[in-house]
Amino acid sequence: MIQKLVASVVVLIFVLGSVSGVSAHDVFQDVLKEVYTLKSFSCKGCHPDGDDRKIRTPFADRIYEVMKDKNYSEKFAVAVKADEAAEAKDKDAFDDKKGKVAEFEKMIAADFKVSFKKVAEQKVSFDDMIKQGLFYGARLDTKKLEAKAAEAAAKK
Repeated sequence: MIQKLVASVVVLIFVLGSVSGVSAHDVFQDVLKEVYTLKSFSCKGCHPDGDDRKIRTPFADRIYEVMKDKNYSEKFAVAVKADEAAEAKDKDAFDDKKGKVAEFEKMIAADFKVSFKKVAEQKVSFDDMIKQGLFYGARLDTKKLEAKAAEAAAKK
């Protein structure tokens, strides 16, 4: 059962990356960059082996456990079919930035943000974070953090 779910997530990520021009990495990365003022969040934050997306870090496993029952593969397949039909009907009028796949990406990003908050509330020791590599590949955007601190200080 778990293998089927993992396979579905892997297929979803592959399809998001190849069909829509926006990878799942971009969808999820934007949320993490916003929440933590990150300059970047690499694929390795969730997949330590850059070539094998089936291998997940403990961080990614925690997110997966919260999101696994949402039927994203089915929802994505419906969105792709709807966009394909709309494009076939009127190729010139079709806008992939406003299509069903784009709506799906917004929905999954919102779900990820909620799921991430649930994972972020889980108790993990600093020692565990280091040992599990939970933030491998993440770099803080120190310029933005300094700007936010200066802005907060100016308001006082």
